[in-house]
Amino acid sequence: MADASAQPPDVADLNVRRGHFLGVTLVAFAELWERASYYSIVALIALFAIASTKDGGLGLTNSDAIEISGDYTLMAFGLPVIFGFLGDRFVGHYRAVVLGAMVIVSGHATLFFGDHTNLTTFWAALWLIAIGTGLLKPAMPCLVSSFYGQNRMRRDRAFKYYYMMINIGGMIGPLVAGIIQVRWGFDWAFLWAGLGMTLALVVLVFARPLVPHTERGRPGYEIDGVPEPPDPIAEDHHRLRVNMTMLSIIFLLFMVWALAYGVFAGSATSELIGNAYVDREVLGWTIPAASMNSIEPAIIVLATPLLALLLTWLARRGKFPHSVLQMVLGGLLSCAAVVTLGWLAMEIPSGVTAAPVIGLGVFVGAYALMSIGEILISPVYMALITRLAPRRQQATWQGSVLLAIGLLGFATSRIGAYAESDGGIHRVGTFVITGAAAFAVVVLFSILTPVLIRTIQRYNPMPIGADSQLDDELEILTQLDASEPAVGVRVEKTGDS
Repeated sequence: MADASAQPPDVADLNVRRGHFLGVTLVAFAELWERASYYSIVALIALFAIASTKDGGLGLTNSDAIEISGDYTLMAFGLPVIFGFLGDRFVGHYRAVVLGAMVIVSGHATLFFGDHTNLTTFWAALWLIAIGTGLLKPAMPCLVSSFYGQNRMRRDRAFKYYYMMINIGGMIGPLVAGIIQVRWGFDWAFLWAGLGMTLALVVLVFARPLVPHTERGRPGYEIDGVPEPPDPIAEDHHRLRVNMTMLSIIFLLFMVWALAYGVFAGSATSELIGNAYVDREVLGWTIPAASMNSIEPAIIVLATPLLALLLTWLARRGKFPHSVLQMVLGGLLSCAAVVTLGWLAMEIPSGVTAAPVIGLGVFVGAYALMSIGEILISPVYMALITRLAPRRQQATWQGSVLLAIGLLGFATSRIGAYAESDGGIHRVGTFVITGAAAFAVVVLFSILTPVLIRTIQRYNPMPIGADSQLDDELEILTQLDASEPAVGVRVEKTGDS
């Protein structure tokens, strides 16, 4: 019998690529349903809170609904920094993802089978879903990165695909939840994403053999007889200090974007505006209010492959924008979206609680600015973390990113509640002032961009492996690194030439 290791190099490389693609697909399937779960709950919370008790809701005010939405945002995005640390040091990334999926399923089951009109039961279910998110969310990017190691081109492509999966979940979650809620009520709307998460849990269990050995079990232990490999970043203390400094500085830029995003979408203010003041009728069909939350992920799903093609085209011409530069541009677009929402809010008549005075097209346009900005910031920073952080700190850093969103989501929910108070007379000023202030900070941050790029590239050159599967990308990587305005950039090829 022929030895499997005797396969021709091109066949072996093709098998490796297929295995990586299949592994990332199956793992990202769980992230798809986690996002469907999160966005379904976010889309339903505000509507459930303001619905009358006769209609199966809590009968609260708009301001109370926004505060509950902000509290859940803080829970869902604050817990990952704790569970990310536990995943890095004790649990392991794959095990954290599986455990998180199990807890999310239990939360949806509590909402469906329990009395969710009882605040104790309602909050218990939200806590379970948030804890599950805290376990799964920060560990997932680490799994995606582990399939590709130091191959930055393929890793960046994988993160774009992974982010598309996230937003497919974010798109179908509120869309389907909104339709189900209108036809069958809140009970079934709360349940549906939990059923998908159950399927994803089964897929995760069967996908374990495809997960790299370093991610399958507990950190520091042999996994299936394979010892944990050394971490070059953790062993080089000077490089570690520099990388941590770079990530911390760029983290500030991410927080500015998170503020703009929170005021625009995270506070539920745009959802309430879309519900009451946007003309949602399309060809005689009125879009359900909860389904309006699908606008942003739908734009991301459509725009991501187009943006990926554009970046590939730029890379082949030696003009690929550095990750930091992409994040600055994303921050500017997101701030412009907040200002645009303030401009649209001027159309709302004073004292009117509901009137279709804002066109659907311009409302979607504001979402497009925010969505494209998000593409240029969120997945780019996730990929940058996996490049600069040591292996046992990556999930903690991912959790820190989510914590920033959670804290600012909590704060912006209060800003949103202020904007909606007194009949909404503070909307315009809140959006315009917040967007303009964040825009100014991003402009000032852009001054540091050349220094950050030079430092990152000096201490983190792009290595090219000796295996043949990387040879076809050597030229484009050389062009990519040469296009970035920095000193100390080099493309290394190890092994015999």
